[in-house]
Amino acid sequence: MISFIAIPVHALEIRGAVAGTVNGASNLVDNTFAWNAQTFAGFDYDIDHDVGNENLLTTNLTGDYKLSGDAPYGIVYKANNRIKAFENAQLGMKYGKLRVRTIDSTTGTITLDNRGNAFSLSKNKNIEIMPGIYIRTADNDTLRYYIYKNITEPGTYELRGSVAGTINGQSILVDNTFTWNPQNFAGFYYDIKKDLGTENLMFVLSGDGGNKLSGDAPYGVTYTTIAQFNDYKFKDWGSYTVIGFQGRECFAGYRWGGGSPLYGESIDKNFLSSEQLEKILMDDDTKMTVKMNESIKLKEGYDLFLKGMNSNGQIYLELQKDGKIIDESFLAPSVYGATIDDKTYCYRTNVGSQKGLVTIAVHFSGTYKDEERALAVVDGIWQISETPIDVRSDTQYDKMTIRIVDATAGTITMDNKDNPITLTRKSDIDLMTDIHIRTADNDTLRYYIYRNETVGNNSM
Repeated sequence: MISFIAIPVHALEIRGAVAGTVNGASNLVDNTFAWNAQTFAGFDYDIDHDVGNENLLTTNLTGDYKLSGDAPYGIVYKANNRIKAFENAQLGMKYGKLRVRTIDSTTGTITLDNRGNAFSLSKNKNIEIMPGIYIRTADNDTLRYYIYKNITEPGTYELRGSVAGTINGQSILVDNTFTWNPQNFAGFYYDIKKDLGTENLMFVLSGDGGNKLSGDAPYGVTYTTIAQFNDYKFKDWGSYTVIGFQGRECFAGYRWGGGSPLYGESIDKNFLSSEQLEKILMDDDTKMTVKMNESIKLKEGYDLFLKGMNSNGQIYLELQKDGKIIDESFLAPSVYGATIDDKTYCYRTNVGSQKGLVTIAVHFSGTYKDEERALAVVDGIWQISETPIDVRSDTQYDKMTIRIVDATAGTITMDNKDNPITLTRKSDIDLMTDIHIRTADNDTLRYYIYRNETVGNNSM
C-alpha cells in the first residue's frame, strides 16, 4: 500500500465553511452566513468544556455582492473580551478593517463591525478583515466565499472539522448521524473556483451507550468520494478527472476532448479502472522563457533541457531524471500551422499497473533565435507522480477498508467493516491515514475529525 506523505507547507489556510452557491444552490439564509467556534477551526475552541466564544456573521442585503458599511453592517464579529487579543480593547479601537462597537462588562462580550468600511465580494478577492482572518471569494461569476485563518508560524496545526455530539447542551445529531464534507471540514479537498470536492464521511452511532461505530452492516463509518472534471491551468489541453481521496487532491484519469495530446498519448487513461490514483505535482500556466542548455525544473528529480534549435523553429529537448538522460524529443512549436501536438512535449511511462501513462507535459508557445541567443517560451506545465496510490478493493487504511471502486461512475466507497470503534472519553483514534477522531475529556459525548498539517520545517 502506498500511503500519503505529509509535506511541510510555508503557510497554512484553515478554511471555514463555504458560503454562497454550493452544489448549485445557495446556502445563505436571508442573505446571511455565520461561522462560530464549533464550525470554524480558525476560532479557538475547547472541546472538553464546549467553550468557544467567537462568532462572525456576514450579511449581503443589497444583492450586489457588497458587505455594507452602514447599518445593518455587512460584517459583525462577537467574542469574549477575555480573549487575549481583546484584553485591552476600548470602544472605537481598530482591529484590521473592523472596529470595536460595544463592550459589555457584565456578559464579557465584545462586538466589532465594519461601520464605514464596505466590502465587495466580487470574484477572486482575498481580504484581511481582522488580524489573521481573511475572506476569500471564488474566481467565478457565481458568489462563493469563505473565511479563513492564515498561519505562517512554523509548527504542526490541527485542521478540525465541525464538532458533533452535544453542543451548548443540545445534541446536533440527526438519527444518531453526523456527516462531514468539504464545506464543514477543511481537511477534505475543495476547489472554491469551480466548486469541486465531493468527499463525504458519515458517522452513525449505535449501541446501548450511543457511542459505538459498528463494524457490522450497517457500518458505523462510511466514506464516499466521486471523481469530477477539472480544467488544466493551460486551457488548450482541455480537462482531466480529479478526485479527493482522504483529503488529498488526486488525479483519476485523462479525458477525451479537444484533441488533448495528454489523452491521445496515454495508453491507459482511466486510473480507477486500474484501481489507482496519482498525486498532481504540477499544473501551471505561468509563462517562462528557457535559454539554450537551461532546464525546466520539474518534480521527482526531473529536468527538461532545451538542447538545440534551428532557424525553422524546431527544438531538441532532453529529459533527465537525477542527472541521467531518459528521453529525447523534437518539437516544432514555431513552424507555420503548428498544432497543439507540435507544441506539446509528452513523456509517458508505466506507473504501477498502468501502461504508457503521460506523467509530464510541457507546452511551448514559440521560439526565438538570433546570432547571439536562442530561447523557447513555455506557457503550460503538467506533471503527476510516478508513485501510485492504491485504491484496490479490500485495501485497508487504518480502520477503513476500500469496499467499492466503480470506474464507470467514478466513485470510491470505504467503510469500517470488522473494525468497530468506541468513542470513549478523551480518545484520539487513527481513522484512515492522516484523518483522526478526537473526543472530549467529558462524560458528555462530543467529537470531531481532524487532520494535522505542518508549517515550515517543524516536525513537532
